[in-house]
Amino acid sequence: MAKLSELLYEKAESLWLSSTEEPFLIKMAEGTLDQSLFRNYMLQDYFYILEYIKILKELRSLAKKPAMQRFMEEIISVTEKECFLVHIPEMKKLGIGDEEIEKTRACQVVWDYTSYIHKQVKEEGFLAGLTALLQCSWSYAYIGQKMTEKYGSTIPLSPYKAWFEAYSAKEYVEANQLWIDSLDSEWEAVKSENIRQEAETTEKLCRIFQSCAEYELLLWQSLYQGISKMKGIGGGND
Repeated sequence: MAKLSELLYEKAESLWLSSTEEPFLIKMAEGTLDQSLFRNYMLQDYFYILEYIKILKELRSLAKKPAMQRFMEEIISVTEKECFLVHIPEMKKLGIGDEEIEKTRACQVVWDYTSYIHKQVKEEGFLAGLTALLQCSWSYAYIGQKMTEKYGSTIPLSPYKAWFEAYSAKEYVEANQLWIDSLDSEWEAVKSENIRQEAETTEKLCRIFQSCAEYELLLWQSLYQGISKMKGIGGGND
């Protein structure tokens, strides 16, 4: 019997591969991406991370096992440190000040994407939320690896090399694998408790994972197209 993570990978791999072929990421790897597009990415990613942290905290409150509660605490801690000690300082280096952050809103794709995950957590529970957020972490690990392999000669010279280094780093890959293993372990426990609903739940989780991968691909596309339709989250909203 295949692990849940293996089934999820089958659903998302072609979408992740498509992401590596998007102009935004290719130009980042080649070092030719216009900095204004990268600035917008950093802003939009910031709004996404804020919602990501909210969802993590919601999942922590839903986790039943002490080991999973500790795991969620660790992810929250690491994500908050990355946001406030790395991401925000990098935004400052790009000239993105507090006033611009306050005035900017999340683009439609980020709004729709995070709203979708919030909805899955509310309606389907802990495992659905864990699956949805893993897709983001895993897709970045996949993209980091594939892009580094393909553009190994240009990335070291790119002004965006730190991005690729971060998501292809051994520490990130290992942390992502721990998340994959934790989801598989949680799924095995849930499955053993309700074997009758196994097929239905597996299909549902695969659908959620694939939908999140589709949102990720759409985001890379919209970032390059410079779509600036704003709505809803971020920019000082609670």
